[in-house]
Amino acid sequence: MRHIIIWCSLVFIILSASANATDLELQEITFRETPQELYLELRSSTQFPLEFSNKSQFDLIAKKLDMSPDDLIQQLILLARLNLESNVNSDTKNEDALTLIKQLRIVATTPLDKAVIIMLNGRLSARETQDYTYAITQYNDALNKVSSDLSLQATLFRFSIHEHLSGLYRMVLQPSPNLTHLNRYREIAYQLRNDYFIALAELELGRYYNRRSEPAKSLQYYTEAFRVGNRINYPGIKAHAQLNLARTYRDLEQWDEALKHAHDATTSFQTFDQGSYTAEALTVIAMIYAGKKEWSKAIDYYLNAQQVNERLGNEIGQGLNSHNIAEAYLNLNNGPAALAAIAKANSIFIAKNVTHYLVYNEALYTEILIKLAMWPEAIEHAKKSLVLATEKNLTDQKLEALKYLSMSYRKVGDLNAAIDIVDEIIELSNGINAVEEDNSESSGLTEQKLKFDLSLLQTKVNEQKTALNDSQLMTILLLCSAIVIVIVLLVTISRSQKIIRAQREYKQQYLLEPISQLNGFRACILRLQNDKQSEISTFALLKIEALTHSDTQMGLTESAKIIQSFINELSQLLTADIYVIKPGQFACCFNHAINAQDLLSTIEGYVAKTTLFNPIIPSFNREKKLSRIYIGHINMPLLANPDISVSAELHFETAQYAIAAAMTQNENTYVSIKTLNFAPATIFSVPLYLNLTQALKRGIIKADSNQIITEESWPS
Repeated sequence: MRHIIIWCSLVFIILSASANATDLELQEITFRETPQELYLELRSSTQFPLEFSNKSQFDLIAKKLDMSPDDLIQQLILLARLNLESNVNSDTKNEDALTLIKQLRIVATTPLDKAVIIMLNGRLSARETQDYTYAITQYNDALNKVSSDLSLQATLFRFSIHEHLSGLYRMVLQPSPNLTHLNRYREIAYQLRNDYFIALAELELGRYYNRRSEPAKSLQYYTEAFRVGNRINYPGIKAHAQLNLARTYRDLEQWDEALKHAHDATTSFQTFDQGSYTAEALTVIAMIYAGKKEWSKAIDYYLNAQQVNERLGNEIGQGLNSHNIAEAYLNLNNGPAALAAIAKANSIFIAKNVTHYLVYNEALYTEILIKLAMWPEAIEHAKKSLVLATEKNLTDQKLEALKYLSMSYRKVGDLNAAIDIVDEIIELSNGINAVEEDNSESSGLTEQKLKFDLSLLQTKVNEQKTALNDSQLMTILLLCSAIVIVIVLLVTISRSQKIIRAQREYKQQYLLEPISQLNGFRACILRLQNDKQSEISTFALLKIEALTHSDTQMGLTESAKIIQSFINELSQLLTADIYVIKPGQFACCFNHAINAQDLLSTIEGYVAKTTLFNPIIPSFNREKKLSRIYIGHINMPLLANPDISVSAELHFETAQYAIAAAMTQNENTYVSIKTLNFAPATIFSVPLYLNLTQALKRGIIKADSNQIITEESWPS
């Protein structure tokens, strides 16, 4: 059934002349979920390869294929992208991609299409020559060309650009821009409100923190990706989440959990026939066994992954697996096997010019040669590792290479060279410890200053003691002064207590609503201000028209009784703290989440069986159910980010904004306002109503109601 759905979606994506938002997003998802099927379908529908040398010939080909030139251009762009994906199997991928890029340059006219061609050129260069710096330049150039294009197609393109740029910066060992692009990648995913893209972004951030050895943050993002992935019908995203959860549990040394998730991911990737990810999952299983020091099992899985990479022609993957196999054989004291594996990895990394892997590989190469007492060769590879570590400013790797050089020089009897290397090690170590020493020196200076200040204080105290001993009169005066001070203090304390009691009574009255003498507006604001631990989950303003004029219709005394009875019954029914804002209008603070529809239904049910009755006026008997009910509803807090504070008054005014819209209707109405995850804090600032109205128009906040709320309904 799943394959039938995917096939139908493929046909719809490819043959549609004007794709809407859902089509474009589905196309990106299909691109990631089933790239091989999409690749084969595109080759068939475009009858690739095409032969043309100008725009007129291209238009004729499009006409023969029964599609518009623009649609054919988009299909060729998608086909070029697929040729540059590792999960697409084709013997002529790079050649086909180059052909498509050249042909697209002939027919592309829009800025977006030209930006895509620049990106494709950079990606092809990175795959062929591993020139990641050039690829980054191309990607940034493409990004700049579409920075002002707000169309969905351009937004999805920026989504892919940020994804690739984060990976490129990771390859060149630049973590800061890597994280910057990952955060932008995640922002666009939430902007699109697409669970699939959100899960992808959470996965990538989890990988970032995993590589930074921050397993707690990594686990947080992976768990969120797994949670979101479980609620959408795309098993691939769930498999990726499981793979990365396996990595994190491996780093946390929770071996059973790590193996469970890794095996589940492997099974899923084999089912989808995604070879590169299958190899990656097998490698993770091998690394888990390596972490458990079960080197023989680790080698078995490394070799299985190696077979998959060889079948796919993934040379970089073969090099990484050879490196890992060499490490495992080294730990099993099988020097010759380790040497053969590390030599294979080295030849691949040199041929592909991937120096960010080569620097670590040369270090392991040196360690194996030292194990085999091959000292001249060890010196040669240690020097190479040192040069690469220096170029990339990798202090730990540089220190490791220097230590290997020192040991090797001593073994071959070149003591002068060994001494020079030891001097470099000492200098480098001193540089590493410089910050700690600076802190230590600073602490020492601070300690000396404190001792000096203490000495001055002790000297002053001694001088005062001497003066007191020399003057009996001074002692008597001091005693008299002390007695006077005590008396003054007692009088002051007595008066202060009276003032405090008066202030307390005033504060109590200050918080009450004048007519009902129940907690009023200021008590409500105080409750919202003190809600530091997010105790309040829901806040609502409630207006019941039957009570709006109860003070004049029933008199202050009887009205207060009615309101008190109403508040007591309703607060028990709703399990909420209720505050009287003004006659007929109340504020409700809930410690639990309650949606607006349930709140309205509960109040309607209560009002339906309750009457307003004034025994003083026999003819006065009005049913509350005949009155309208309005509710302004918000969930607390307005912004999920704990670092951003929104005042109690602004929370209250936001609910006022909602109830103002509700009061424009002639039926019982609620209006609930919800803030989306990417909403900026600036919308909750003065002038609030203007900012909220603009935010609603832009889709930053969401309004829900049981009635039709038009743009004219919102207060201005």
